[in-house]
Amino acid sequence: MKVAATGAGRTDAAFWALGALLILTFLTGGGSRSDIASLVVLRPAAAIFLGFGLWSLTRSTVRRYRFAYGMAAAIVGLVLFQLIPLPPAIWGALPGRGLVTQIDAAAGLGPVWRPISLVPSATWNALFALIPSLAALVLASQLDGRGRWRIAMLLIGIGLSSAILAILQLSGAPQGPFYLYRVTNRAVGLFANRNHQAIFLASLFPLLAVFASAARSSAIDARLRTAVALAIGAVLLPLLLVTGSRNGMGMMAIGFVSIPFLYTMPGDRTRSDDGRRNALRAVVALVILALVVLTVLLGRAVAIDRLVESPATEDVRFQAWVPMLSTAMTYFPLGGGFGAFADLFKIDEPNELLTSAMFFHAHNDWLELLITGGLPALLLAGVAAVAFFRIAARWWRLRVGHDDNVLLAGAGLWMALIFAAASISDYPLRVPSLACFFCVIVLWISSIGPDRATKEGV
Repeated sequence: MKVAATGAGRTDAAFWALGALLILTFLTGGGSRSDIASLVVLRPAAAIFLGFGLWSLTRSTVRRYRFAYGMAAAIVGLVLFQLIPLPPAIWGALPGRGLVTQIDAAAGLGPVWRPISLVPSATWNALFALIPSLAALVLASQLDGRGRWRIAMLLIGIGLSSAILAILQLSGAPQGPFYLYRVTNRAVGLFANRNHQAIFLASLFPLLAVFASAARSSAIDARLRTAVALAIGAVLLPLLLVTGSRNGMGMMAIGFVSIPFLYTMPGDRTRSDDGRRNALRAVVALVILALVVLTVLLGRAVAIDRLVESPATEDVRFQAWVPMLSTAMTYFPLGGGFGAFADLFKIDEPNELLTSAMFFHAHNDWLELLITGGLPALLLAGVAAVAFFRIAARWWRLRVGHDDNVLLAGAGLWMALIFAAASISDYPLRVPSLACFFCVIVLWISSIGPDRATKEGV
């Protein structure tokens, strides 16, 4: 690790490296399955980016973002901890290991040293899956304020590209040449799953709000930025409805709620003109309503159709949460092993839930985290939640100052809230592209963290 900062050159190099990593990850890492062929390209390339980021990393950067780096180290350490072989006497005493112990005895294998994870190969895969996210974290931490905004513009561009690709997918045959993955849904853009496309598009609305805000320092006129943001939003909204994701509709609502807290009208830098702001809200609400009605009338609002026709009480994924909680208690407090959910749930899955399809994930990432990581993972999630609310309180106090970093951190807080809420019924952060996206968001939020040790540029 370098001791001295290398100035603007280091920051520019980190920007280009991070930009290339994000483009590569969105092109090759849009699915959560471990058997996606493109991972053969993504993970080695991400390892190279990670090596470059570590080579250019400075102690001052680590101190500035010490909480984010501490959490990353704790996550990697916890996964490695689950892979340490334990003596048979200790391993056999852990909860949920009785079945394997009986199999060992019946097979005459004798004492076998095993790691905490019941499926070590899956946990090794989970460890390797962290490489792109770690690379994004290390590179994003080396950006200055200008670099963070440039990456934000790139992410908006990636979102628009995913939307355009979804339009092309709609115009062609299902599973046609515009689809990037063999196992997929309809109109998914750069992703394999409609929920992940919808969550990504919904998370862009807070970012569009700060991009258009008159409070942001920019050479581009605020009115022009507002027009561009509205145009992009007008493309994203119908496509979000067309994906057929009920989860995405809920996240879209959170994205819309964030706009009044993040957007400042041209000529209203002090937020004193309540009448104009209320008029803007009314106009935006009418535009949104018109787009929704038009999409429904054209028969393309699949998400609304699925919401009406398939209530949550009839969805087998929600019915599985109770037996999944029982599975979590079976392996509590150390968990059954990261990445091992599918194999663990096969043991306890009730007969009435058996179908031709299997559960690769719990469709509740908080619950899956408890099953696979146990109490240590739950404690790390709690620490992250406390940090989130601390920084949210700090942002609330600073937001009237219209600092560019505060604006971007505010968007990051709302986007992180969208991912947290989406994880209640899905698993967005198990997708490499969204995991890298989230790491970038974390660094935006951390730029106003109350425990930052050094000022930017040191």
